[in-house]
Amino acid sequence: MEKLNKDRKILKNFGLTMAIAFGAISVLLFLRYKYTLALYGLIISLIFFCVGLISPALLKPIYIAWMRFVLILSWINTRIILVILFYLIFTPMGLLIRLLGIDLLERKNRQKSYWKEKEKIDFNPLNYERRF
Repeated sequence: MEKLNKDRKILKNFGLTMAIAFGAISVLLFLRYKYTLALYGLIISLIFFCVGLISPALLKPIYIAWMRFVLILSWINTRIILVILFYLIFTPMGLLIRLLGIDLLERKNRQKSYWKEKEKIDFNPLNYERRF
């Protein structure tokens, strides 16, 4: 967190981004549910917008707290995504391949070499036109 860039431009962009985010959420809440909560979101959006344009330095503590929250959230999300990917995709695929007896690496064939011969193709300049 000590290497976090906190210059004026970054804080200004943060203020404008938060203003857009709160504004969009508030508009969606108002259109969908007609909550008075949407009004508070628009007020927060306006505050972020004004502070971001006038004095971005005031957003520094909020920015630091938000970045800490994002760091924690990214750590958790990464683990969740990896667990889902591993246990719901790779593990069932591996078990299915083992149950079906498929040898994707062709290790069971005891050969002198595992290299596969490439078929010989005569040189033709047209082969260089469309490589794939």
